[in-house]
Amino acid sequence: MTSHDGPSRYGFLECNSPIAAWRLDRQVEECAAAAPRLIVDIGCGWGELLQRIAATTPGAKAYGIDSDLELLERGRAGAAAKGIADRVEFVEYQGKDWETPADLVICIGAAHAFGTGAEALRALYPLVKPGGRLLFGDGIWNRVPTAAELEPMWPGTTAEEFVLLPELVDAAVATGFRPLRVESVEQSEWDDFESQFLADKESWLLANPVHPKAAEIREQADAHRYWWLRGHRGLLGFAYLTLGRPVE
Repeated sequence: MTSHDGPSRYGFLECNSPIAAWRLDRQVEECAAAAPRLIVDIGCGWGELLQRIAATTPGAKAYGIDSDLELLERGRAGAAAKGIADRVEFVEYQGKDWETPADLVICIGAAHAFGTGAEALRALYPLVKPGGRLLFGDGIWNRVPTAAELEPMWPGTTAEEFVLLPELVDAAVATGFRPLRVESVEQSEWDDFESQFLADKESWLLANPVHPKAAEIREQADAHRYWWLRGHRGLLGFAYLTLGRPVE
């Protein structure tokens, strides 16, 4: 959207999850090292990670699955720019309905499509071919929140929405996966993510302070910043699990 219509969406973000450039590079390197032939990213958004892995894995076929048409179009444009559009396909689809197993499955920030993190891991297990990998990313609590700590967070947030990191890893192991890498982001990665998420609205407001939509956009930005700085900051973490499914 132009500055006259309203803010852009995710225009300042490379990926729609908190992640530092060095961590993203390592994920690409490690996923490509497994030499997957078929890759699927469930809840891919515009699929920046998917594109980078596919570009680093010659011959691999990749599918990005999402229901957001605007983000899928951004993904298609990115794949074309990288010269991999013949191997990376973006599909409008509900992630929970995908049934084709892959050598590498990616599901980052999309566990809610299946329910809880544990329910997502159980649903994703049969989609990973024996001997394959799952790169799973989801929110975690850094500590169990109190009722007072939950109050300033986004509406409807409960302590049951996320679990602690050890509990998420336990759920993966109980499902049948073996953990190859367990990592959680640093606070700076969350701060960068939230700042860049809000930058679409804030940069638009600076350029359009008296626009008819300005009051509404300003209210949205201020509410989100409140949930971040007075709500989840320091309390909500984000974990990336690289999981392997044993051969059969």
